[in-house]
Amino acid sequence: MPYPYWDGPWHMWGGWGFGWIFPLLMMVFVIAVCAFFMTRMFSGHGASRPDPASSALQLLNERFAKGEISKEEFEEKRSILTLPR
Repeated sequence: MPYPYWDGPWHMWGGWGFGWIFPLLMMVFVIAVCAFFMTRMFSGHGASRPDPASSALQLLNERFAKGEISKEEFEEKRSILTLPR
């Protein structure tokens, strides 16, 4: 004997009238994930990466200013860091 009130595989949503909310929440979730990745991809993270040589020069300048290295050592290391690549 068939079940007269069975709504198929979606029987949990059957008589409540909330069957539209789960697909809507899924679409909102997918849109949010896409928006997150698009903002991360196009926000310019690749262009804002610091140059390793400039950060090394900054550290070298700080060490020289603190008196941790001599002038000769500073100039030698600076000339190495500023060589064209």
